[in-house]
Amino acid sequence: MRVRDFMSTNVVAVDEKTSIHDAKKIMEAHNIRRLPVMRKDKLVGLVTERMLLEASPSPATSLSIHELHYLLAKMTVSEIMVKNPQTLSPDTPAEEAMEIGQEMGYGAFPIVEHGTLVGMVTESDIVRIMTRVLGVRGKGKRIDIKVDTNFGNMKHIMDILDSKKAVLLSLMTLQPEEGEDWMIFLRVDTDNAEPIAGELKSAGFTVTYVG
Repeated sequence: MRVRDFMSTNVVAVDEKTSIHDAKKIMEAHNIRRLPVMRKDKLVGLVTERMLLEASPSPATSLSIHELHYLLAKMTVSEIMVKNPQTLSPDTPAEEAMEIGQEMGYGAFPIVEHGTLVGMVTESDIVRIMTRVLGVRGKGKRIDIKVDTNFGNMKHIMDILDSKKAVLLSLMTLQPEEGEDWMIFLRVDTDNAEPIAGELKSAGFTVTYVG
């Protein structure tokens, strides 16, 4: 699964000379929290809803309403934006995008291909697609298995699923900490996973959860 498979392509962007006041209106109109900032056709920054709120004068200021509106009208997004924001390629794997976001603390990425802004992806988009990949919201039952590192374990598990005519909806593995066993999480297309879990136990696997 690549970023291009789930990114938003109808990107709303603003020119670097857009006023903060207008940027806020654009966000509200499109119900979004981030705006790529452009200089002609080149991405030069990213501005968020939080940045716009923090840039607004405090209600405790002694300035008049007229003066406040004047200041907001004069301030542009170029004065508060993150310059040269971190971008991703459309071919970035979804899990890599998630990892970069977690490591850097970013909630969204502009997607750039050959120097052109082609999309946006947010942490919500990534979580939503990973939820689909794992089948979390779909039908089926989950079986958690603790395994060692012996070769052939996966084939043995798949053979058991085949023998039970159980369709595998998703599979995820969890790399162990030092001294721990591998965990395998299966989601299978069945209303009752107990017979499958029983077969796995009989084959010597440690089943830690069925549900």
